[in-house]
Amino acid sequence: MIFGRPLHKAITGVASVLLLVGIALAAVEAPPAPWTVEALVTLLKEQREPSMAFEEATYSSLLTEPLRVRGLLRFTPPATMEKAITDPFHERYVIEGERVRFESERKGITRTIALDDYPALRSFVDAFRASFTGDAVQLQKVYAVTLDGTRRQWTLLLRPREKAGQSMVDYILFTGSEGRVATIAIRSPDGDRSVMTLHHGAVR
Repeated sequence: MIFGRPLHKAITGVASVLLLVGIALAAVEAPPAPWTVEALVTLLKEQREPSMAFEEATYSSLLTEPLRVRGLLRFTPPATMEKAITDPFHERYVIEGERVRFESERKGITRTIALDDYPALRSFVDAFRASFTGDAVQLQKVYAVTLDGTRRQWTLLLRPREKAGQSMVDYILFTGSEGRVATIAIRSPDGDRSVMTLHHGAVR
C-alpha cells in the first residue's frame, strides 16, 4: 500500500488529461451549426448596433458621375428607422411605425406619408425591419431569399415577391461577416443602383 496514494494521484491525473483530450476532440469533431437564413438574421439581431456611420454612392443614367453622400443610420426596435445624410447636404428620413417623414434642408421641405399608401415602400421597409429584428419568416414572406457563403463571409440576396415591390426594387444585396453587414447594394428595375458601405464601432 506504500504506493497507493501516489498511484491514485497518477491515475486521477491521467484520467483528467484523457477527459480534457476527449472534450477537445469532441469540440473539433462536432459538426458546425447549419448556416441558414434563420441563423443569419438571429446574428444580425444579436450584433445590431444602435447607430452606424455610412457612405453611399448612387449610380444613375441621369447623373454624369456617382452621387456620394455620408451620414448616419439608426434603428430602434421594433419599428423605428432613421437615415440622416450629413454630407455634402442635410436630409433625413425617419420611419416610425406606419409613417415616413422626409426632411430636406436644401429643398426646404418636410413631408409625411403613410406606408399603407405606398405598397412598394412598405415591402422595402418590412425587409429591413425583419432583417434586424431576427424575423426570418417575415423576410422570406416579402422576398425570395438566397444566402451564399459562410458565417465568416456571406451574401444575402433579396428579390421582391410582390409586383408592388418589384416595381421599385430589382434586388437588395447584403454582404457581411458574422452578424455585421458590410455593404448594402440596391438595384432598381431601370438599372439605377446604390451601394452603401457601413462603418461599425464608434460613430464618426
